This record gives sequence, C-alpha cells and structure tokens, in this order.
Amino acid sequence: MFLFLLWWCVDDHLAAAIGKPGLGELPIWVPAIISLAFALTLDSARKKKG
Repeated sequence: MFLFLLWWCVDDHLAAAIGKPGLGELPIWVPAIISLAFALTLDSARKKKG
C-alpha cells in the first residue's frame, strides 16, 4: 500500500515532465487494479521468503 501511495504522490509530477496522463487523470478502477496487483505480488513474495 505504501508503494501505491508514494507512486500516487509522485506520478503527476513525472507525467507532466514527460507529457503523458498521470494516474489522477485515469478512471479510479485503473489505479485500484494497479494497487491490488502490487499488494498481491508483494504479499506472495513475503510469504515465499518467510
């Protein structure tokens, strides 16, 4: 979740720098799916490690 929040805060600045739409300009389900994918990936990696 922390990764998603960090990405959300920095994304608009990066998008403006390269001239592409940021996550804030996309429909809410797009960042929701991205955050779910990060959460599941990190969770499964943590379970395999520990």
